Amino acid sequence: MTGEEFIAQAIATGSLFGSKVGSGLAALDPAVPLTYVDDVTGRQGSRTLRRDYGLFEVTCGGDPDWTCQAFSLEVHRLLHLPRLRDELRDRLDIRFERFTRWTDVQRAHERIPGAGALEVLDETPGYRLFRDRASGVTVHVVHDPSAVRGDFPGHDDVWSLEIISPAYMR
Repeated sequence: MTGEEFIAQAIATGSLFGSKVGSGLAALDPAVPLTYVDDVTGRQGSRTLRRDYGLFEVTCGGDPDWTCQAFSLEVHRLLHLPRLRDELRDRLDIRFERFTRWTDVQRAHERIPGAGALEVLDETPGYRLFRDRASGVTVHVVHDPSAVRGDFPGHDDVWSLEIISPAYMR
């Protein structure tokens, strides 16, 4: 699968590797054979776990039976992490390039049967935010015609995705 197809699937389904907001964190372990770093903050009874897999982060609550509250797919990190791109290809059969063009993701998204409509949520001089209200996914796209690919993604490249519960998007 290409990176564009993976991102399009995440947008359409509101999930990463079969896990959605509300899923138990334990379900990710067998589905994602990648190394990660855990960061637990807060006091007993209201602790939060942020697990960083490099490509994506998951935020969980409900210690000790951690439940996923949000996912963040950090596409911009792939530019500077060739080992992570190799690991994604070798372990998960996902082929990401250094940059991911939004128009390519849109085309892949349109080919998914039943995929929701993508609406422009916000537009600033630096980013455009697109949202699929049905799946709870927001996509951050670089929106600066002077931004050229190099050390950072360029104009019309995907920066990141956020998956949160649609209940919080009213």
